[in-house]
Amino acid sequence: MPASDRVRLTRQARFSAAHRYHSEALSVEENERIFGKCHRPHGHGHDYRVEVTVEGAADPVTGMVINLADLDRVLRERVIEPLDHRFLNHDVEHFATHVPTCENIALYLFEVLAPALDGPGLDLIRVRVHEGDGLYADVVAADEGGTA
Repeated sequence: MPASDRVRLTRQARFSAAHRYHSEALSVEENERIFGKCHRPHGHGHDYRVEVTVEGAADPVTGMVINLADLDRVLRERVIEPLDHRFLNHDVEHFATHVPTCENIALYLFEVLAPALDGPGLDLIRVRVHEGDGLYADVVAADEGGTA
């Protein structure tokens, strides 16, 4: 299919969560030196914004790459419900063993979204996680020059 026949669609979702930067592989002193105030034992919170970009051909009848109701359901089930108003280190199994940095959250979300958003005629292209206004991390599909 020519590139001009494919459309990229991006949907945003938001969630609020707390986290603490802490690695069991580091000593307390190393954690404090590397992570600073983000290592405080009770953590801190952010209002996250997630952008999910999919690519596919627009259906000739509906004009849609994916039905937004279906995309919203996937985002609700795989992003909002498991992460919103959670302490990521304690409430999300993955982050018991991975430091919940913006980068690791983006990697995690790409991993949990890909099975639901990769299929015949549809590809997950990018997941971008904004941790507030001044920071975001991207995970881009491997065929787009990323590492996914």
